[in-house]
Amino acid sequence: MPKEQATASRRRKAAPEARGSEGIDALPGEVLQHVLSFLPVAEAVQTCVLARGWRDLWKSMPVLRITCEGRILNRRGVRRLNKFVNHLLLLRDRSAPLHACEIELSTFHSQDEPQVNLWTRHALLCQARVLSVHLSRDNNSFELLEDLPLVSPHLTRLELCNVVLNDSILNFSSCPALEELWMRGCYIQADMIMSLSLKRLTILDCIFYPNERTRISVPSLVALELIECWGRTPLLESMPSLVTGSIKLADCDDCCGKEAGGSCVDDTCENCGSNGDGSGDCVLLSGLSDAKSLELIAEPCAFILKRDLMWCPTFSKLKTLLLNDWCMKANLGALMCFLQHTPVLEKLTIQLCQAPSSWMGTEGSYNLTGQPFASSKLKVLEIKCEKIDERVHRILTFLSTYSIHVEQINIQQSIGSSEGTQSWTFSSANSACVALAECSVEEHG
Repeated sequence: MPKEQATASRRRKAAPEARGSEGIDALPGEVLQHVLSFLPVAEAVQTCVLARGWRDLWKSMPVLRITCEGRILNRRGVRRLNKFVNHLLLLRDRSAPLHACEIELSTFHSQDEPQVNLWTRHALLCQARVLSVHLSRDNNSFELLEDLPLVSPHLTRLELCNVVLNDSILNFSSCPALEELWMRGCYIQADMIMSLSLKRLTILDCIFYPNERTRISVPSLVALELIECWGRTPLLESMPSLVTGSIKLADCDDCCGKEAGGSCVDDTCENCGSNGDGSGDCVLLSGLSDAKSLELIAEPCAFILKRDLMWCPTFSKLKTLLLNDWCMKANLGALMCFLQHTPVLEKLTIQLCQAPSSWMGTEGSYNLTGQPFASSKLKVLEIKCEKIDERVHRILTFLSTYSIHVEQINIQQSIGSSEGTQSWTFSSANSACVALAECSVEEHG
């Protein structure tokens, strides 16, 4: 009997160990390290007390997520964070691959600052392929990143948020594998953004240096987003591989007081005249001229796009184009200019959002060729509007007057957020004009 009791006792002691080996502990170390990489580093390090097998797992995590978990850091908190992360990087297994390093810090009120520059440089030395620095902006202030070039043959994606960026750090000639650059809320104090390898560039809500126009030199770029930026609009150099471009202009510093809403055709005017450096005169459109798909969105008072149309290039590859209210001035000269310089355009979308009273104004001076419209392959015209007003009729009349053939005309009127849209499809501008006129008579009858 004592022998049987001893055997049962050994079985009970062995049971927890057996159960553990069948659970998460039975997974390979690489899998456990991958699981840990989804945690903030502070939590991941704490797992070292779970069991003997977990003691060193955090040292080989493929992703480091450095965060203060939404807390506002005082001076003591910043010092504790610096000490913790510095020791973490010192003790980490250097032979373990580092796929990504993410730094996301909330507001901190302290003369001491998180040692972000040290951490980013260390991550690059560890051959990180993805580097992300997201800092919270406090009282419209930005954190300055060290004005030294990033050096890494392994970095493929870089994300920057709410930081100051100078010339050196935006020269990516020492990052030959970099393909994606994403920036939001940054203050860009640089003469040039340069990369020979970059394929996707996104710039959201950034402020560009107001005194000089930043040049963007990315000849291998495939996709570009330039959304609601401030300061002087950057100049786009040639991008022969560009496929898609999305431009949405806010109230930039580009303006001309001599002719409201247009350009003054004055070579001595800083904003209207030539760039004066042998690179051509367009700020945006020349760099976008090789795109296959474009979205050009701007406020009706936007200046830089209308200015560029003075030297409008030919968009020899462009198949889809989206414009909004800014092209609806006076005699539709901007729209006419685009149709004369897009020989293979297949789909044109016009978004009308503003009230008609806000788009009447002075027409700019555009590069109109006087030749028949180049867009002989136009298949679809799509007009999106909140109300079928005089602007819709002007577009249709314009097409009919110049005998611009469109295989299909779609008009989408948004009725309300809850009621959706009402759509009409026509085979010609004339039939659309007649049908809309009949609808107007019925509504007022």
